Amino acid sequence: MSQIRYFTLISIGLLTILQSFCNYGLSAAPQQDEWEEMYFRAAKVNDELRHYIVSSELNPVDPFKGFGKYGGNNLFDDDLSTAWVEGTDGHGKGEYIIVKAGSYFPSALLIDNGYQKSANLYGMNSRPSRLKISLHAGFFLEGDDTEISSRYRTRKITGAEYVTLDDKMGTQTIKIPFERHRVLHIKDSLSVAFSREFTDEIKERKKWCPTCDMTPRFSFFVRIEIVDVYKGSRWEDTCISGLRFSVVKTINADIGENEAILTVYQGDEEDSGKIFADTENSKGIIIADKMKLNEYKELADHENMDIALMDVSPDNEWAQVDILIVPEGEGRVEEFSVLYNTRLKKRVDKKLLPAAYGMYGFSEKDGKIFLETAEGSVDLDKLKLDIVNW
Repeated sequence: MSQIRYFTLISIGLLTILQSFCNYGLSAAPQQDEWEEMYFRAAKVNDELRHYIVSSELNPVDPFKGFGKYGGNNLFDDDLSTAWVEGTDGHGKGEYIIVKAGSYFPSALLIDNGYQKSANLYGMNSRPSRLKISLHAGFFLEGDDTEISSRYRTRKITGAEYVTLDDKMGTQTIKIPFERHRVLHIKDSLSVAFSREFTDEIKERKKWCPTCDMTPRFSFFVRIEIVDVYKGSRWEDTCISGLRFSVVKTINADIGENEAILTVYQGDEEDSGKIFADTENSKGIIIADKMKLNEYKELADHENMDIALMDVSPDNEWAQVDILIVPEGEGRVEEFSVLYNTRLKKRVDKKLLPAAYGMYGFSEKDGKIFLETAEGSVDLDKLKLDIVNW
């Protein structure tokens, strides 16, 4: 077991998780502007970890014993002979799915409507004709998971919009009906709010696990509710065979001299070894990638390495990144800091900034931003000129 995985929160007790899954994942509705705790089923499907909630399913099983024949995991297996089937009386109007869409804006929903194992089964079962869609922001802290679930604190980003599906087999592409720039602006505001409101909890966890990465991990979640259906000729059960998202993702864009940098952040599970930046023109620009660092290429066979975003300057122009080298089977961890200029997408050479073991984050004085180190304050404007001329 890794040094991070042992740090499972007491607050996600066995009883809480069992109760959550009996209700298919959702806690009571929060008051406006409050964070809602959601417990998402974590399922590894085709070697990819998926997080979802379904409001019901046909013939459910104990979540600790596996997945039901008609469970939500079938939405992600790329197999049209399987399907999620809601489990209520009637045609399933009001039943819903909440799906983790990742850290990039989901621009379109790709849906395999109905039970597409065969044309006959498609017609015999009901399938959605109209859906209600909304977007939520979710934040995960390391340790908020177990073998079958993950806890996210979520807030709504948008109201609900309605989309119509065609009554046909095959994949349908439905544009997510929200303005991207507005969504990203609200997401950035919620990221700041989450870090502020959960500061004490993050600090307390860091005491218990100093080497754990307690950077809040952001993801979009899409809530999809069945509003109306095309009725099946034989069964009322409403089915969906597959769900996927198309995302807006930019990784190699240059950042213009006057382009606003909106946020700097660490990637989610599959991209946790990367640091990204979003600007007013591009999203998901890679600033640092651990697999491209010399430290990673020079690891010994018995060593592992992670990177962690420790601090970002108030203007998002600079990022302090910690490199952690962990020998297997040993308690010690080698940890040191490096500095990146976000706009230049460039790591500061140690000859320009030798304070690898004494970097304490950023401060602002008289309108100027400094890096605080064991050797004193570093003028970042001057340092940038040194980088350009290096």
